[in-house]
Amino acid sequence: MEPQYVSFQKYLSNRDVHGNLEIPNWADHLPDGNEVMRVTDRHGTIYEFIASIRADGRRSLTRDWRGFALAKGLRTNELLRICWLGNGNEYAVQVGLQLHGPYIAWETL
Repeated sequence: MEPQYVSFQKYLSNRDVHGNLEIPNWADHLPDGNEVMRVTDRHGTIYEFIASIRADGRRSLTRDWRGFALAKGLRTNELLRICWLGNGNEYAVQVGLQLHGPYIAWETL
């Protein structure tokens, strides 16, 4: 299924790659908190992240995020986006591969 809506995109920090993914406050189409987000990769493997809200009100993806980042070879400063598929809590993760002038080529992981 093709992504319907971009929930957010960001350049990955070292913490995002080696810990939990920090979610910007302005992100759209995400669970309200402590709910499962199902991400299906391009090979059909399903990962389940938790969209958690910390005591300070900041949001992050936890649970399988670190394993996903490791398995997909995500790197610090890489441009990543989370896309809602328009169906419940189903999402896709994309990474910006190349810059073509003002354009970015996105690959679904």
